Amino acid sequence: MKQKYSIFKDNEAGIVTIKEFAELEKGMFSLIFEETYNNAMIQTAIEEGKDALISVIRTPNLYPIAEYAEKIAVTIIDQFKNTAPAEEPIELVFNDIKLMQKEKKEIPEPDPEAETEKSVKIDDLLDDDSDASEKDKDND
Repeated sequence: MKQKYSIFKDNEAGIVTIKEFAELEKGMFSLIFEETYNNAMIQTAIEEGKDALISVIRTPNLYPIAEYAEKIAVTIIDQFKNTAPAEEPIELVFNDIKLMQKEKKEIPEPDPEAETEKSVKIDDLLDDDSDASEKDKDND
């Protein structure tokens, strides 16, 4: 699924607006939620650092995952560095499928020798249990 975030800094109104969209059909996005922030609050968070900004932009209704939140924060920081008024919102489009494929590539392949050692240890445990239960039966 694709998600799109539209970020607009309105200097006249003194606000930043973030809109979250989800792709319902190929190329067709639907608005999920819109959040508005005071420029002064955003500027204060920027001065405290990117993590502080991420904490401010995340709300119960708008809570992008870490990778998306970081890119949104960087975009907002860039907007605040640029003193020229924004004419158009900046749009960030994310594809969850690409994110999952990226995470899958990062998972290391299991070591076959380590798996064999684990299997042997489990087999040893099972053998020990069965030997002990046979001895208990003999003693009865």
